[in-house]
Amino acid sequence: MGDVGFLKAIFDSLAGFPVLQAAVGALILLGGLKLMLKADKIKDTAVAPAPAPIPDAPQMHLQGNIAYLDLQREKRDLHREMRDHLGRIAECVRIIREESRRQTELLESIEREQDIQGRARQRHHDD
Repeated sequence: MGDVGFLKAIFDSLAGFPVLQAAVGALILLGGLKLMLKADKIKDTAVAPAPAPIPDAPQMHLQGNIAYLDLQREKRDLHREMRDHLGRIAECVRIIREESRRQTELLESIEREQDIQGRARQRHHDD
């Protein structure tokens, strides 16, 4: 459940940045596509098991489960990587947002200074 709040915070912070939203969506899409292609590749390259002697026969049915568990482990690892990447993206968005605020404050300060100078010139000109 903690991951859901973390992801919501990331997506809320991306609300003002549609380009980053698209980038995050592309990362998620690429991660899913990678998983699908890897699963398809494993399925295609899987060799039919050789007939086993009678004592090993009960274990043959576990091969699909083992492959499934391997895929789940890879999927878990990819999810961890994606979470790390999303964390880095969220940090970049935070930095961009802070820099945007600083730039906005600087511009507002410049505009105020220009207004003050303009009024002073106007008074001096009127005198």
